[in-house]
Amino acid sequence: MDKILLHEYRIPVKGVKRKTIYHFSDTHLAEYDSLSSEKEIEAAKKATDAWIRVRKAFADGHGEPFGEAQQLPAREHFVNLMNASRDGDMLVIAGDMLDFVNGANVRLAEKELKDYPCPVLALCGNHENANNIPEGMTISMMREPIQIAELDDLIVLGLDDSKREITEKQYSALEEALASGKAVVVAMHIPIMTEENQPVLRGAGEYFRLNYNDCPEMNLRFIELIKANSDKIAAVLCGHLHFANDSHITDGIMQYVSTQGVTGNLNKYIIGE
Repeated sequence: MDKILLHEYRIPVKGVKRKTIYHFSDTHLAEYDSLSSEKEIEAAKKATDAWIRVRKAFADGHGEPFGEAQQLPAREHFVNLMNASRDGDMLVIAGDMLDFVNGANVRLAEKELKDYPCPVLALCGNHENANNIPEGMTISMMREPIQIAELDDLIVLGLDDSKREITEKQYSALEEALASGKAVVVAMHIPIMTEENQPVLRGAGEYFRLNYNDCPEMNLRFIELIKANSDKIAAVLCGHLHFANDSHITDGIMQYVSTQGVTGNLNKYIIGE
């Protein structure tokens, strides 16, 4: 844990038995191995070199730590994050686990996900194309536009919003979760900006939020549905921004955005009574 930057939050929810959920995003794996082609190796090395610079720029730009531990290879950060979160009730990986889909990235992620002891939602980010994720594997969950984990009295609803769109089926999935009588945690890659949290997210451009100019009407309806159910939604978990922040979407609903996993950042939520 000495190489992990742990951010811990307490989310009281009446009627929910205490649970621990871990959350990270944006590990941007760019791997190659003995099975990789020369082309794959070249692409992985190029991406790794780029992320060494980019992750430092994000950290410096937002006043986040960037010491020796944060400069470890993305592979080490990913494995450390998976190991550090094994004692929870579930894990949410909120997109951009892979910098791109290739054989070595998939093999590493599959190895870590396959024998993980807790339920996992691994969501697609804008760096991953769900259609390129192989079928028939644990990592194949990333192909799904809707993922659901039920932890007794709590539902965690994972949605693929990597294309900055909410579909009618995803909207209906949220409606069904809200109608269940259980508390709901919504997990996505791309976050929401509202009037309430605009001061926190103002610095991120339209590309970094779900409700941008001329976005689909369903996106706006989805956000209004969230805002209208502050008594049922325990939290919204996102990634994408590469800086840590927590802010009110509306009174009673907090949105927690994980900073870059490629520097070893991990969120931990103690949810319930």
